[in-house]
Amino acid sequence: MLDPLKALTYFSLSISALVLSSCASTSSIPAHASLNNANECVVLVHGLWRSGFAMRSIDSHLSEQGFATVRIDYPSTAHEIPVLAENYLGPGVSSCSEQGAEKIHIVTHSMGAIVTRHYLQNNSLPQGSHVVMLSPPNQGSELSDKFGDSWWYQWFVGPAGSSLTKKENGIIEKLKPVDESIGIIAAYRNWSLWPSSWLPTPNDGTVSVESMALEEMDDFIIVEDGHAMMRFNQEVLDQISYYLSSGKFYHPSEEQQITQAKQVNSNLKHAL
Repeated sequence: MLDPLKALTYFSLSISALVLSSCASTSSIPAHASLNNANECVVLVHGLWRSGFAMRSIDSHLSEQGFATVRIDYPSTAHEIPVLAENYLGPGVSSCSEQGAEKIHIVTHSMGAIVTRHYLQNNSLPQGSHVVMLSPPNQGSELSDKFGDSWWYQWFVGPAGSSLTKKENGIIEKLKPVDESIGIIAAYRNWSLWPSSWLPTPNDGTVSVESMALEEMDDFIIVEDGHAMMRFNQEVLDQISYYLSSGKFYHPSEEQQITQAKQVNSNLKHAL
């Protein structure tokens, strides 16, 4: 678990790393995963309005790293979070077990993190397993807070999406801390379709960075990208496999960040 002071430190370091690497075109994260991960299985959990196909880039990357993968499909607008967790995520985890996996990891995008947290209220993963969450609305969705009681919003996002709030009828306050190793990758971009009164900055266009944090998280990083497209970001893909293999994200040292910043500046000078 990451204590509040360390969480704030990681947040600050992540912002610094983001600023220094914002012009980089390729990932500089060293390979950490073994290509012999046949005894490790990863369940991929998509977000609202998506399907398992939305996790294909992550699936392909992890398969190349030697992990077995299971992409689940769940009707994200049709049921409440508890139903989605029990009837769809549960069988996905069981599928990994049936393959003989000694470690069962979970990688989520967006609302998939809340489905996963609900599943972990009454279930646990094998020792050494990890959970990576991409832009999760862990503290709720500001848009659901604002519009969740409106009939049109409930029709648009369904009962699960409407419940992503700390209000009395929401699910967020009902979730207890879980014991699994959790790493969070927060996407951020410098523009948003929504006014700041609806969605505080910084945000990824859908969820605020502040709302993505979780008290029991073990690590936290920020990458420059949007909510949906982060699934295809090479840096995100490399950080996922790095965390699954090591239980932590790759944090460049201060010296590495300075070197990277100098390279970025040099590239800019040549471009101009």
